[in-house]
Amino acid sequence: MSDSEASSFEKAIASFECMSFEGREYLRICSSNEVFQKKGKNVFFDEDVQIAIIRDGNELYAVSNICPHQYAAVICDGLIEEGTVTCPLHGWIYSLDSGKALGSNARLKTYHVFEWNDGIWLEKPVQLTPLWLRNF
Repeated sequence: MSDSEASSFEKAIASFECMSFEGREYLRICSSNEVFQKKGKNVFFDEDVQIAIIRDGNELYAVSNICPHQYAAVICDGLIEEGTVTCPLHGWIYSLDSGKALGSNARLKTYHVFEWNDGIWLEKPVQLTPLWLRNF
């Protein structure tokens, strides 16, 4: 990972209001009224860290927006129903609670997210090298 990639990630993190709560750091991602029922909102930090914020009923979820099947940033555009999201590219269905694909060992990374003071607060993500790049 180059210095410029790391700095673009850090610049993205720095663009959000930050607070500490119960030993974790959180970022105020957007206003509550910007996350609609059964529609995902993509939060872009860099090419490898994109997070889909999803409202399903009274629950808020935050999962990686990058589907592990074809490494495509499309989860926010998936069909959301009954605590799951279906990838629009190939139909894999993921639990929004655990990130686990139904019928597979694939998994979306999950993040803690909550609503407070008219804002959506997301656990501060960490920049990691994707699994598919670790052996190069």
